[in-house]
Amino acid sequence: MPHAFMTMVLDTLRVTTDQKPEARLESRSGANVHAARTSDGHAAYLKVTPATLGAPAIAAARRELRFYAEVAPVAPVRAPRLLDYLDAESGVAVLLEAAGETRQAPAWTTSMWADLGRDLAGLHGMAIPPGADWQHPDALQEALIDPNLDEINSFWAPMLPHLGELLARRVELMEQTRALPPAFVHGDCHTANLVHSAGAIVFCDWQAAGIGRPASDLAFLSVRATPTGTTVPPALVNAYLGTRACDRRTLQRALLAEELAVFVFLWPVFAAFNTPEGIARVRRRTRELAQRWLSAEAGVA
Repeated sequence: MPHAFMTMVLDTLRVTTDQKPEARLESRSGANVHAARTSDGHAAYLKVTPATLGAPAIAAARRELRFYAEVAPVAPVRAPRLLDYLDAESGVAVLLEAAGETRQAPAWTTSMWADLGRDLAGLHGMAIPPGADWQHPDALQEALIDPNLDEINSFWAPMLPHLGELLARRVELMEQTRALPPAFVHGDCHTANLVHSAGAIVFCDWQAAGIGRPASDLAFLSVRATPTGTTVPPALVNAYLGTRACDRRTLQRALLAEELAVFVFLWPVFAAFNTPEGIARVRRRTRELAQRWLSAEAGVA
């Protein structure tokens, strides 16, 4: 990160932070996230996106800032409170309250998954926020339209029966991921972006928020949990359906298509970030999903 911009951020927002690499938190967007301390001594988190990361990163950072400033106060889910921010030509920084503690997917209880299902139902059921363009890039739809066949075949061809059929029928997969009407979605929903405070779930990292597929939030939880050996329980979807009216079969088909498509068309590039055991779990899960999807399409119960 450019030193001059970080110095500007610290001076403007009047915070101190441990800038050692090992103190930084995960942010796949490329932004730097630091545990921080405000001028009055309160714990906080500082998320910094320098302009050197490129226009898409800055657009995502400004989308997140807009969410915290305009949407979070009225959203039906909890999000960290925005304490301060800097939006400059050289980058974007947001200072957020320390809202809770993360828990890895294996530590989630059935009741936690159910609470999350109800929260997502509320988020997806709210009106699209006015006054801003909440469209955003959709990596899965782009990959289904123009897949990286070399990458997909290299990772999946030896391990996934019927890969050719899945590739040939990707338009059907795409249509099924869109089976539910668009809604306002978090866009990067997984347990590392959810913290717990006083028995409630707090949603963090809103850079991918916007108009999207409800199935994307629900299915991505399973995508990210699978390498850890965690199976998301039915309580998630049951609670979602108990809060938001939609057809169960339509939702389940959308979830199946979404998760399968993410694993086949997007996941290979992320294999390098996982252990051999995690990769094996993803391959087993994807074979199961493919068998279910193809059997259902053939009319097999």
